[in-house]
Amino acid sequence: MKKLLMLAAIAASVGAVTVSPAQAVTGHFTPDNEHNYVVLIAFYDANGQFVWRCSGSLLNDSTVLTAGHCTDKAGGAAMAIVWASQEGGAQYNGTSVLEDPLTGYPNECLNSATYPCATAGFPGGTGGLVEYGYGGAVFLHGDNKDVGLVILDNPISTVDGNYASLAAANAVDALPTGTPVTFSGYGVSSEPHVLSLRERLMATGFIIGTHSNTTNRFNVLVSNSPGGGRGGTCFGDSGGPLLYDSTDIILGVTSFGTNGNCAGTGYYYRVDQPSVLAWIVANAKGDVNIVSLP
Repeated sequence: MKKLLMLAAIAASVGAVTVSPAQAVTGHFTPDNEHNYVVLIAFYDANGQFVWRCSGSLLNDSTVLTAGHCTDKAGGAAMAIVWASQEGGAQYNGTSVLEDPLTGYPNECLNSATYPCATAGFPGGTGGLVEYGYGGAVFLHGDNKDVGLVILDNPISTVDGNYASLAAANAVDALPTGTPVTFSGYGVSSEPHVLSLRERLMATGFIIGTHSNTTNRFNVLVSNSPGGGRGGTCFGDSGGPLLYDSTDIILGVTSFGTNGNCAGTGYYYRVDQPSVLAWIVANAKGDVNIVSLP
C-alpha cells in the first residue's frame, strides 16, 4: 500500500488530476460466483514479505493476466500466491500454519478443493512475474504499458474449469459509448464505508470512450458511477478484468482512477492492442484464447 500511495503522489505531481492505481469493486456490487477464473494475487518481495495485493484473470491453468504496476519488480514485487476462490483465502483456518496477523493471508499456499491456490516465482518453482514494460506512474496522456503476467509454479484448477478469453486485435475501437461492461475483483469497497473483504465481487458499468486525449487509445474510459444500479472499481481491483458485456472476453485490465473515493470514471489498459496480444501469447505458459466480439 505504501508503494501505491507513492505512485499516486508522483502521478499527481505531473498531471492536472490526482490519479492512483485502482484496487476494488464498489457501488452496487454482488458476490461474484460466476467468474471463477478471476483470482486474488498476494505479492511478496524477495525476502517473503507481503508488499501488495491485486486481482487477475487465469488465461489457462498456469498464466494469470494482471496489471503492470502489480508485477512491478522495481517496486519490490518478486513472487506471488494466487487464490482461485470467491473468498480468496479470507476465511482460511489452518491448523499447522497460522494466518499472517498483519495481512490476514495464509503464510503459504496449501492447495485444497475449498481454496485452490498456487505460487509464482517461489524458490524451486518454474514460474515468476513477467513485465511488459511498466515504468512508473505516468498514467495519463501516454502508454504506461500497465499489463503484466504471473506465471504459476504449478497449474491451478478453477471450480468450473473455465478460463478467460482475450478480445481480438483492435476490437475495442468499434465499441460505441454506452457499451455495457462487467467488472470483477477483490479488495476494498468504499461505499458506504471502507471495507477490506478479500472476496471476489462483481458489478456492471458502461464505456464512455476510447479515443479521448487521456486514453490515447491505450485505455478504455469507463463510468464508475453507482447510478442505475451500476458499480465500478476501487482500491484492490488492479489487474482485474474489464469484460465485454456479460461475456468472458477481456477488453482491458483495471489500471487507475482519477478520484480518491473511487467515483467518477476509471481507466482500463487495453489488452486488444496487437503488440500487447503478441506479448501475452509469447510469454504465456500454455495456449491463450483470442476471440472476436459477438
